[in-house]
Amino acid sequence: MSRASLPATRDQVDGYRYGMRRLEAALVRGDPVPLHEQVRSQRRAAGGSVALGALAVAACLLVALISPKPLWQRSAVVVGQQSGAMYVVARDPDRLVPVTDLLAARLVIAALARSGAAPTDPATAEPVVVPDDGIADAPRTAAANVPGALATRPDVSIEPRWALCDAVDLDGRLVATTVLAGPLPQPPAPGPVDDAGLLRDPGGRLWLVADGRRHQIDSTDARVLATLDRSRARQASAALVDAIPEGAPYRVPPVPGRGRPGPSGLDAAVGDVLVTHTADGQDRYLVTFTDGVQEIPLGIATLLLDGAPARETTLAAIGAAGSVHRLPVDQWPSRPFRFPSPTDLPVTCWTWHPDRPVGTARTTTTLPMPTGTAVAVTLAQSDGPGPAIDAAVVGAGGAVRGTAPDRLGTDGPIWLVSASGVTHGVADQPTAAALGVQDTHPAPERLLRLLPGGPTLSRPDAVTLVDVPQPG
Repeated sequence: MSRASLPATRDQVDGYRYGMRRLEAALVRGDPVPLHEQVRSQRRAAGGSVALGALAVAACLLVALISPKPLWQRSAVVVGQQSGAMYVVARDPDRLVPVTDLLAARLVIAALARSGAAPTDPATAEPVVVPDDGIADAPRTAAANVPGALATRPDVSIEPRWALCDAVDLDGRLVATTVLAGPLPQPPAPGPVDDAGLLRDPGGRLWLVADGRRHQIDSTDARVLATLDRSRARQASAALVDAIPEGAPYRVPPVPGRGRPGPSGLDAAVGDVLVTHTADGQDRYLVTFTDGVQEIPLGIATLLLDGAPARETTLAAIGAAGSVHRLPVDQWPSRPFRFPSPTDLPVTCWTWHPDRPVGTARTTTTLPMPTGTAVAVTLAQSDGPGPAIDAAVVGAGGAVRGTAPDRLGTDGPIWLVSASGVTHGVADQPTAAALGVQDTHPAPERLLRLLPGGPTLSRPDAVTLVDVPQPG
């Protein structure tokens, strides 16, 4: 009786197959080690993995095409195509927050980002237009109680040249007051004679505007009034008068010891006005004191002379008398001046530049309009000869940093100025960053406060929700 054969085990089968592969490799390639079989297995495994991954990606794409996520849920800010309503998309859960404009939207995004409900960078958020039907069933909240800033660009700044100008009619009556900013034309170089202005403020006081300063005139001093052509006085706004740097009052300066003998060797009494002529034909005026003479500008010489002629002298006599400094002449106009008619020069301006933070004043023929396409915007508060600013010329507007004569540099508050001349304060640097404020040129805070003021923009305020947003 023959013995029953035992079934082969898996190890025996694998060993047999391995032996056959070695024998095949030895006969075909002359090498009993079948390394190419291992490489082929690895390639088959890698290829299978890639194929499975591609199938998974294709399946995801197919699902997204068949059932895509709504467009509003894939955006940070959306605008209804038909309604024009703007919303911020808050996360966890997805919902719409109504806002007034893009700047308000950026503040809301910045406020939500602190709680992780808005991962988008607020400074780069831009609205996406969606059909109103596409957001009709979207969850939403009450409106964000944060004001916006219409027609405002926080990503640009305004060139740091500013002016405040009064324009008068042919009779010298105030017509309008305008604030201008941007690439204003350079003022002309000072000439030998100053076109001064004789201004009458709303309180009735007279001011001489010469050499960029204002000098109050004593309307009871007949000697002073005799040197002025009051028929050419023009009305001026309080804003313009206050902006012009103030110099010494325009009055006859006191000369101690007037009438006493002057310095020895000089045939003149104390208080006498002398005149001498330089080699280039210029006249030099001097006033006599007991111990010397002091050079004075023509305007002060005219007041001291009171209609009398100046006494001729020589440079040698002046040198022998000696020089003194008794009168603060640096506060008085240094050049001869005249009073142009409002017909010829109807505009008086105070101009500002960072190089001259106190500003300067001059009369001119027209408003110093910025170069380019800037236009004047008549403000709703316009009141003609009243105290309010009537028009603004600020181009596209932008972000600026307020400065004052006693506060320069980069530590001033940030303001946004709209294209229509409305200003908005920015609460702090994080708020400015959320709005997308970049470079900020300096601007005179005095003029910023004259423009219509909108609400202050603040990131912390953006977390409050209301049924009806209130203006600031």
